[in-house]
Amino acid sequence: MEVLRRWLIGLAVALIGLGSGAQAQQTADELAEAEAFALGYQAYITGAVYARSQILMEYDINPNAPLNAPLNAFNIYPELATPDTAIDFTPNNDTVYGLAWLDLRQGPVLMTIPATPDRYWVVQATDWALNTLDYVGSRVGSKPGTYAYVPPGWTGSLPAGVTRIESSTTGVFLQARVVVKPDSKPDLGRAVAMLKTFRLEPLAPPATYLTVAPGAPLVRTQMDNPLWQSLDFYPLLNRAWAFGGVREQDGEVAQLASSLGIGPGLTFDPAKLSAAQLRGLERAAKTGFERTWQYALTYGERRNGWRFASNLGFYGNNRLLASTIGMRGYGANTAVEAMYLPAYVDGAGEPLNGAYSYRIRFPAGQIPPANAFWSVTMYSLPNNRLIANPINRYAISDRTAGVKFERDGSLILRIQHDRPKGETASNWLPSPAGRFWVILRMYGPKPDVLRGEYAPPPVERVEERSANPAP
Repeated sequence: MEVLRRWLIGLAVALIGLGSGAQAQQTADELAEAEAFALGYQAYITGAVYARSQILMEYDINPNAPLNAPLNAFNIYPELATPDTAIDFTPNNDTVYGLAWLDLRQGPVLMTIPATPDRYWVVQATDWALNTLDYVGSRVGSKPGTYAYVPPGWTGSLPAGVTRIESSTTGVFLQARVVVKPDSKPDLGRAVAMLKTFRLEPLAPPATYLTVAPGAPLVRTQMDNPLWQSLDFYPLLNRAWAFGGVREQDGEVAQLASSLGIGPGLTFDPAKLSAAQLRGLERAAKTGFERTWQYALTYGERRNGWRFASNLGFYGNNRLLASTIGMRGYGANTAVEAMYLPAYVDGAGEPLNGAYSYRIRFPAGQIPPANAFWSVTMYSLPNNRLIANPINRYAISDRTAGVKFERDGSLILRIQHDRPKGETASNWLPSPAGRFWVILRMYGPKPDVLRGEYAPPPVERVEERSANPAP
């Protein structure tokens, strides 16, 4: 990246020297715009995931948010996710959530887990760039005890018996998930009560942390917020890098655009930049945003219309994938914990649309192979929200009450806007009138999934149209 920056600057100087008068000025402006675009684009592709972490954190700690909690405390969601749930990152409809944003700038934060019931649960910790740091939960056989999330470079001592978990950034995101039977209020209550026993506290209790004033407006985190495609992105990025820190391997890229006021500890001031530089940076934001969207549709291997990727949850130097997941889903598990198979198209490669009816037929013996549970969940475009429908069903899973198998042992899921006729309504996953996408989740995927030997059947479009077709 530094080589690119020096090359652009050198080229600009050489070409400016060759021109004269108005022509030289035009060349200088063109080169200034090109350099700003190149630096801004690299900052966007590297930093969008950091910016997404920051804006979600700023929303969740705001006292005006529908559900909120301060830094270093769990925010417990009392119900399974619905279209009205204040989770703006592709929530599942399988587990209740306990979300926490940690600030490690003043030292470690301790998490204490008591004895847990015999059910699936997990606490996933990710850094500010969404790389999974570690798991505490049922799959890994975690015992009751205290776990310390430690900032990079910290050399202090922890209390005896505390398990140390190193972070690569000073900002950390925790997702606690506890599986629920979707149609059982008593089971939901038990799951929420379990989450409420999880405790967080700083190692140094006198420490004070960032707060949001009670009257502060709520930030808009959704993808249709113009911020993501404008100059307003860069102040958010600077806040993200200042609060959450920068992974060591991202440090050079984070410093690339410092001459433009973009980087850790810097202030982005458009008044100090030329019109050409501002044009380049705005174009970089628009291009970076579009690039993450296009990559979301194409990353991984497509099999039967489903997208397979076993490298989610830990991205290494694949900054484009990290920012794509940050912008389009946020917080994916690693493959051993859960596999996520999105489908944006049907088996023929056509975009999914509520103008049509679809089915997924799992043959006998080919039900999604998961040790914990599986589900197929419906989402809107472009905001990736659950979709309101007459029966309040947002997913079909191995725990959905009333689902019926065929006589041959196969399972047929019906995906369409209008209620199917007859007994097939029991297997109905309602779709919106327009575009949508679905995710097949497998928690605790079995070895054949991890080896790439399992592919679900396609989402098949059937001939009849929905009664309310949409373009």
